[in-house]
Amino acid sequence: MRTVRTLVLAGAALVMGTGCTAGGGGGEDAASCAYAVAYDGRAYWGIDGGDFEVGEAVGVARKPPCDDTPNDGDGGEAAQELTAYRVVGRDTGTALAVGTSPDDAVLVTFDPEKHGSETVRELFGER
Repeated sequence: MRTVRTLVLAGAALVMGTGCTAGGGGGEDAASCAYAVAYDGRAYWGIDGGDFEVGEAVGVARKPPCDDTPNDGDGGEAAQELTAYRVVGRDTGTALAVGTSPDDAVLVTFDPEKHGSETVRELFGER
């Protein structure tokens, strides 16, 4: 059974950078983690808007750890493994849906000019 999902992310909350990015102002501004996952050696990023249809599971995507408030003492969000699903009508090399189930899957895309294996190493602190 396929699930059709509509993705709406708040643009201000989606930071298209590597890992967590803090604002200026001497560290007083809150930081925000990008919605990024690694799959098959590529970094895929969450995107705003659009309908998409979730297809069959194709593997596991990894979401990097995030501590967008490093001085609050909670240690942040741990790395996660999520199910990667095919997006109907799209190649897995350019788009995936990721989540714990098809019903909560989020659309993520890959841009080969920006998010290759080097970005994946940066996201996960791998050298």
